[in-house]
Amino acid sequence: MSRPLVSIPGLMLTVSVALAAQPDPRGWSAGTIAAGAAEVTAGPDQLPIIDLPASLTRQLEGPTVLFYFSPTCPHCRHVAREVVALHERLSATGTATVHGIASASSTDSALAAFRSTYGVSFPITHDADRTLLAALAVRSTPSALLVVPAGRGKVEVRDLWYPFVPGLSALVEGRARGDVSEAFRPGAYLGNNFCGTCHTQEHSSWLLTHHAVAWRTLTTRDAHTDSACVRCHVTGAGQPGGFSGDPESRLVDVGCEACHGPGGPHDGVRTEAASTCASCHDEDHSIAFSYAKGLPLIDHFESNTLDEAQIRQRRLDLYQGEAPRELLAFPQGRNVGASRCLECHQTQHAWWSSDPHARAMDRLRPDGGDDPGCVRCHATSDRSGPPPTELSGYRILEGIGCESCHGPGEAHVAAGGGADNIEGLGEDCPVCVIEAVCTRCHTSERDPDWDLQQALGRIEH
Repeated sequence: MSRPLVSIPGLMLTVSVALAAQPDPRGWSAGTIAAGAAEVTAGPDQLPIIDLPASLTRQLEGPTVLFYFSPTCPHCRHVAREVVALHERLSATGTATVHGIASASSTDSALAAFRSTYGVSFPITHDADRTLLAALAVRSTPSALLVVPAGRGKVEVRDLWYPFVPGLSALVEGRARGDVSEAFRPGAYLGNNFCGTCHTQEHSSWLLTHHAVAWRTLTTRDAHTDSACVRCHVTGAGQPGGFSGDPESRLVDVGCEACHGPGGPHDGVRTEAASTCASCHDEDHSIAFSYAKGLPLIDHFESNTLDEAQIRQRRLDLYQGEAPRELLAFPQGRNVGASRCLECHQTQHAWWSSDPHARAMDRLRPDGGDDPGCVRCHATSDRSGPPPTELSGYRILEGIGCESCHGPGEAHVAAGGGADNIEGLGEDCPVCVIEAVCTRCHTSERDPDWDLQQALGRIEH
């Protein structure tokens, strides 16, 4: 039985009205759901009829996607397979075709390699004298236009994508079919850039989350081939049409469809996003995770509250691995001190007593010992949570105690021990979790020579 497609404008209007009627229970910032939907569904108001060489227009028999590219351009190569697949889908239904236009600098050998590498099945015209570059007003590669013949040597532009980025092929296909909702097919993953054409505010806010750099956190650690890690750093791993191992796929990173399902609700199937969180944020890979703890960290409208400089800094911090990892924060609780740990963990306490962490305050004396901004990484606070702003909030005589790394011991001691009320950080703990704990202080700015693997060898206890 076929499932009816959901009307995009109707769905968004209903949700927007409901959202505006009461405060957001998730604590998210104010925003407009799918703020760009009306513009995308309506299409451009008016685009020109332009003159093109008759040698090209004679080859255009109907609606055509003109794909302007360079065979050596990395961005063009990144979308090449997507464009080839678009051509095959459009031509199979007789809807349209793709016609490539290679930049003036393209060589025969480079074009041959491009065709071979990506299995290009659409025709390509070489813009050797840059005539088409000027006529189409292309400023960068890759770019794409949807055109229809409009008489000898003329085409009417129906829409354009300058530049063409990964994931836009579904939008191009929908536009060629005359209805962008045609892009949604049951079970089809479309990618974040497609979602972002309508969900502009949500997409710009997603870029401010750790989900947006999930793949990079693997590549920078050479873990991008470890299937156990990959499944939670991409979209749709193990699902039909989902991420299948291509590092250039538009489904790298934890995108919209990782939580909302392929195509979101627009293919007639709604996925409850909350049900997907725990599949990755489990007890092995998170610290005291709960849906309530994680939800504020994916504020879909946070970008509305920041200026351009703040957004740029946040993106830079994420890219460099310096952004706070609030999801790995310890639960609230009182730190009871290393002396209470000694009662049961004599061997570990003896190791700690001889380790530099126990004498971390010595590194601050005589300068810095009275600066809470420095002490926060040289002593354990009285409670978990934001670093105290007064010296009285730290256990100064203890240095970096057990609870700085294992979390507050209040509940653990009160229960007489246990594994679910303290962070063991044992051999079965993923390195990514341990790294998040360490890099609260061992940052590239504060400790540029620090190395995780070397450090792990020194702190085994």
